[in-house]
Amino acid sequence: MAIKVIGTTVIDDSRTLQNLGSALSVSNGGTGAGSFTTNNLLVGNGTSAFLSVSSGSSGDVLTSDGTNWTSLIASGGALTNKTLQTVTSAATTTINLNSGNVVDLTMAANITTLSFTNVPASGTPILVMIVVKNASDGTAYTITWPNSVYWSGQYAATTVGTVQTAPTLATGANGVTVIALLTTDGGTKWRGWVDATIPGGSANSLYTWGDASPSLGQNALVYRSSPVQVGASTNWATISSDGTQFLAVKTDGTLWAWGSNSRGALGLGDTTNRSSPAQVGALANWSKVDNGNDNSSFAIKTDGTLWSWGYNTWGTLGLNNTTDYSSPKQVGALTTWAKLGCGYKNGRAIKTDGTLWNWGRNGYGTLGLNNVTPTSSPVQVGAGTDWAEISGSNAVLVVKTNGTLWSWGANFNGQLGQNSIAHRSSPVQIGASTDWVNTFFYGATSTAIKTTGTLWMWGDNYWGQLGQNSKTSRCFNNLGEAGMWV
Repeated sequence: MAIKVIGTTVIDDSRTLQNLGSALSVSNGGTGAGSFTTNNLLVGNGTSAFLSVSSGSSGDVLTSDGTNWTSLIASGGALTNKTLQTVTSAATTTINLNSGNVVDLTMAANITTLSFTNVPASGTPILVMIVVKNASDGTAYTITWPNSVYWSGQYAATTVGTVQTAPTLATGANGVTVIALLTTDGGTKWRGWVDATIPGGSANSLYTWGDASPSLGQNALVYRSSPVQVGASTNWATISSDGTQFLAVKTDGTLWAWGSNSRGALGLGDTTNRSSPAQVGALANWSKVDNGNDNSSFAIKTDGTLWSWGYNTWGTLGLNNTTDYSSPKQVGALTTWAKLGCGYKNGRAIKTDGTLWNWGRNGYGTLGLNNVTPTSSPVQVGAGTDWAEISGSNAVLVVKTNGTLWSWGANFNGQLGQNSIAHRSSPVQIGASTDWVNTFFYGATSTAIKTTGTLWMWGDNYWGQLGQNSKTSRCFNNLGEAGMWV
């Protein structure tokens, strides 16, 4: 029986490496371009191909394109298994090779003991491909490999029982490491190597520091003067805080809350404070969150619906009433809400069509409706369909799609950026620039970023928050660090 070996390298069962300058035909252990023993041959041409040959019998060659194994010879040899099995890691993980030699291994716990069962008898090679998939939350689980595995080609009698340096697994959420293990002696010794590494997403840990309050999420009322991680989760996606409570969405779409729970602002069905993250309901389709500055909370789901809960004295929740709620309630029935920018006793949001809507308290014309009348359900601001980014407190900052910046509402400290302290009850453009990209409002201090990366701040400066080495409030100001802010 003659077999044509494709590739340039052959490793025979006596571990002698021979470079063959051309394709090789083997017949019952005969000779070709190089002389060798034909029992178990490894053929490598960049994609990994393996040949199992017993003297006088047929064999099998496998190649891989990085996804699928393909048999080049359709008879004989244990390497023709090619069956996929799915395994979830546990402290003790056993892989039964009768179920397949391609293992989809999802990491859910550290593996401290890993073993294989039903390994083919000595003399019959078996290649095991293990696709190690990191946890979706980015937790870095580990694998303690058996001492019988020798990495990076280390495979000599003198290394038996010696702990080898195991490969480093891919990092990040859903990262993938493809590991190959080959044995020809029934699993007494395995030769191992990494076939591919695909990093996952960034691990998003959450850190807090500051006053001793439940809002730190540290499960203790302890002052922190440096960042301390909140729990062990590494899958936080988006977060909002008004300084007394936090709302956060994880990458799995679940919603979490902690801190002060006055008026039911945490959405947990009660008014009890929480000093560590608690899940809000059981749904996993939350997308965006925002806190009002008054114990009111808002969120948008992945289906585009708008939800609110907490303080509602001024109709802040947009539910057409003034009743407080301690769990999420849907605002209307629309599924076109896209962005949030809530403020002091009022709410506001942008729809997918670019229209802007406000509701709640309207002191100093904060709703931008050219009046000071409160409303308990969403009302559109003007007729524009080009609103892009929004933030607010008792005043409002909005960027349009053309890069212009607009403001309205209270202006005691010049936070509207109009070079005056006059209140405004309808949108007024700030300057003539068309390169604004984002805004942030806290208290009576305004912040905005341009496409150039410059950071601009104005308004209240009682604590020196404008970063100008003074405590003088300003109607408009460039912080002056060009190109450094995002």
